Amino acid sequence: MKRVALNLKDKSKLAYMKKIIKDNKLNFVVKNPDFVISLGGDGTFLMSERKYPGVPKLIIRDSKTCHKCVGMSEETVLELIKMNEFNIKEEMMLESSFKDEKIIAVNDIIIRNKSPNQAIRLDLHVNDRQTHEEVIGDGVVVSTPFGSTAYFKSITRKTFEKGIGVAFSNSVKEHKPLMLDDDSVLKVQLVRGDAQIASDNNPKIFILKEGSTITIKKSKETAKIIIIKGL
Repeated sequence: MKRVALNLKDKSKLAYMKKIIKDNKLNFVVKNPDFVISLGGDGTFLMSERKYPGVPKLIIRDSKTCHKCVGMSEETVLELIKMNEFNIKEEMMLESSFKDEKIIAVNDIIIRNKSPNQAIRLDLHVNDRQTHEEVIGDGVVVSTPFGSTAYFKSITRKTFEKGIGVAFSNSVKEHKPLMLDDDSVLKVQLVRGDAQIASDNNPKIFILKEGSTITIKKSKETAKIIIIKGL
């Protein structure tokens, strides 16, 4: 019997979802699930990944904003899961380290100005080769293909399907997005000003001081997404 955990945007649906799980001869658990139902939107999925890293996620829509959601009813989806009518797709993630903290992202790692009325200046190096010197602006968004439909797209109006994307937020000079191979190592040096580092919709924010450097690269970890066959 498959063990199922839940992460819900609308907590009032907990009893309803537990009933559907039981009706489909699945076992509701809180710890060590075989897969997780993320019922909500894009943000709910990102929260699910932090709570249950590496565990396959079934993303079901219960929100206006959900680019990756299954557009079927909960009952229909779970019937298909019970019949093994699904595949699991692994999505690339990003990682960085800050002091003693490891930063992991499904969508993006964001470096932006700490003070909204003050620009920061950044140097960028890719595989130890400088590509940009003293970029003045609000910062950069480093994105996975999965996350390119989010913040990256809001800046560039583009998405991508492979590699790592770097978008420049409100830069004084226009900079085209930087498209890197997925084995590239990006180093961002903060030349002037203090910045914030954020990942996905994680409420935990780090402060990067002037003169500091942060390295961002592909993670060995992946996010596992349940894809219903035929969709």
